[in-house]
Amino acid sequence: MTRAMITMPCEMGAMRDDSRVWLHRCSEVMPRPLSSAGPDDVLVEWREYCDPDGPWLRACVEEWQRQGHFRHHRAGTVLVTYGAAWLVACATVPEYHFGEPLPSLANARAVIDEHGLLAHLSLTGEDSGVTDADGWWAEVSGLFTPLTEGLAALGGPPAHSDQYWGNAVGLTGDVLRRIESLGAPGDVRATADLLRKASGREHLVSLRDFPDGSWSRRRTCCQWWRSGSGYCGDCVLQDSPSRAR
Repeated sequence: MTRAMITMPCEMGAMRDDSRVWLHRCSEVMPRPLSSAGPDDVLVEWREYCDPDGPWLRACVEEWQRQGHFRHHRAGTVLVTYGAAWLVACATVPEYHFGEPLPSLANARAVIDEHGLLAHLSLTGEDSGVTDADGWWAEVSGLFTPLTEGLAALGGPPAHSDQYWGNAVGLTGDVLRRIESLGAPGDVRATADLLRKASGREHLVSLRDFPDGSWSRRRTCCQWWRSGSGYCGDCVLQDSPSRAR
């Protein structure tokens, strides 16, 4: 059922059913992909959402700037990638951990809420056929690349910036810690390490025991602290000597 377990072929059917039970439980505590939008939501093709010349991405950045009362323009652009990376991790990391084929992200659509923010991903329900870590990263980076390019064109950091990609890599640990909190089987730390290595950006997440009891921490900042609302649980600033007091 998981990558940390060896299974006889005759047991695979029952274990596949168990995996689906765990995926259902993940859906109760994480924003998993939707098949359709709500009455107040708008569905937008992913490439259209990421287009810097279109209305959606710019409006999303501006809404984050408004909500956080930010003076620093970088904050809004990075928070867009934080939200998107969280949705992508919730859509793919549970499948990878439980050995299920990843959902295809090729025809993803953005679900935009009444405030203009990216609220969910809408997927077709098709499997990508991918079950390995390298394939996972290919799916994730394929979705994330046009987003970072669009944000760079809107005045954010360069498209290759760790400030964006640190979210795509680092939030895998947060998803896996939630899976662990459900009591799910399998070695979640081993899964986190495999995904980190597949990204080729291993420096963007630390996997070790921290004083607060956590075992993963992002190495880049989502910028939300600039709003005066405190720090994320896995924030890089938690153990920074320059952390604002």
